[in-house]
Amino acid sequence: MELQSRLSGSELFFEVAGRLIESAAAGVEKVFVEKLIDLYNYIVHDRPSSIASLNLLRFVAQRLLNEGFTRMDKYVSSLASEYDRALWRSAEVAARRVLDGEVIMTTSNSLAVRRFLKTLRDIGRKLEVYVTESRPGREGLLLAEYAESLGYPVTLIVDSAARFFVRDVDKVVVGAEGIASNGALVAKVGTGLLSLVAKEARKRVFVIAPTMKFSYETIYGELLKLPEGGAELIVERGEEPPVGFTARVPLYEVAPPEYIDAIATEYGLVAPQAIPLLLRSIYGEYPPSYQPLPYLVQVLAEKYGVKK
Repeated sequence: MELQSRLSGSELFFEVAGRLIESAAAGVEKVFVEKLIDLYNYIVHDRPSSIASLNLLRFVAQRLLNEGFTRMDKYVSSLASEYDRALWRSAEVAARRVLDGEVIMTTSNSLAVRRFLKTLRDIGRKLEVYVTESRPGREGLLLAEYAESLGYPVTLIVDSAARFFVRDVDKVVVGAEGIASNGALVAKVGTGLLSLVAKEARKRVFVIAPTMKFSYETIYGELLKLPEGGAELIVERGEEPPVGFTARVPLYEVAPPEYIDAIATEYGLVAPQAIPLLLRSIYGEYPPSYQPLPYLVQVLAEKYGVKK
């Protein structure tokens, strides 16, 4: 399984949905199950904190077991369309918190943040954008380029200068890989530091995250897994990593809920501590009942004779 390594969480969701739709449209049920399990194995290994994609696979696996393969391509398409609307809606909710002339700081290359900036441009809001480079990967350069294409004045800063520059901004707005049941944020490494210095500087921190990014597993005590990279991610292209030491390069991290002022969802703005109330209003119960994804994948593998 090969997917682009620099996809944001939402971009990965749409990529996974697209591959499922393509496989379902081919009309061979066992091949579809093989594709689903292949995608599951990739995400668990490379992007285990990408909750939206994992939830997508859960819904698809549950539907396949409960209702069969009929019109599966239409079902996955409807989930993708619903998420697309939820992402735009969440970005619009966050945009309403920005006043004309404010300075926003962000990091990485979140699709949610890009839609947030696009929404602000479309409604004519004037603002200035600070973007951290977001090592490893330097996705912040892509976001800075996008913000500049919208006509905003953009300042690109090194990650280690976040505390120095946060005093010059009005708000911090970031995307998410996932949201834990206690409101903790999982996002690109550096986001935790940015939210910490923002709290110290008394700057409000907003997260844009549709409810598809909420992790049900953490309700039952499971911990979100955070992948790490190797030394090759912290050297310049073409250079050989130094030898004789161990390099640890976390790609994502957890920012505690007390560093987050509010989460912008398709249902509106909610405090991290209010997530249980939101989930109860959506599903009618808390905790919501669900089948763990590893269990569903195992059942599918056994039913269709597919290697897990």
